[in-house]
Amino acid sequence: MKIDVPIEQLLRWRLARAEAEAPAPLRAARLLHLARPWWELLPERFDHLIQRLRTIHVEFGHAMADPNQSPTGYRVATLIAGEVENVETAARILYLSAHSARLRMRFELEQRNMPAAIEVTLVDEQTGQPLLCASATLSLESEYRFEVELPPELARSWQRLKVTDRMPFRFLIRAGKDT
Repeated sequence: MKIDVPIEQLLRWRLARAEAEAPAPLRAARLLHLARPWWELLPERFDHLIQRLRTIHVEFGHAMADPNQSPTGYRVATLIAGEVENVETAARILYLSAHSARLRMRFELEQRNMPAAIEVTLVDEQTGQPLLCASATLSLESEYRFEVELPPELARSWQRLKVTDRMPFRFLIRAGKDT
């Protein structure tokens, strides 16, 4: 048994049903709140984490390196801000490209057993101010990658940055529910 229903009537029925089932739209104030970076939403927590991040000292030099690791890549002081505790570690920069106002980076965390997706905030080495925030995804056992658009001033100053150079930033990583 085949019932001929005009396609226009079927589409109108589907549209009405979709409108009835759709959630209410978010208010503009809520959208603006959601667009703000996390350090503006949690300034006290950010200040506490920055104070701790600035105390981390990473040993540099190939003589102290693990013989199984490649000597390439600069080590960056890293603080993993967890829901319960914060972990001090380091990340080795494996790949860095800052061309066409895009930053592409791969890094390996010394801390193991991290989630597949983390949020990385690059913090200025000198001032402790946040530079940018990016979502990084796991590509190998402890290797993450991300790509993010750079602000014009960072794009100009980081254009010549190489993976073996001293990095002008530290990592603040969030991996919990509030990420």
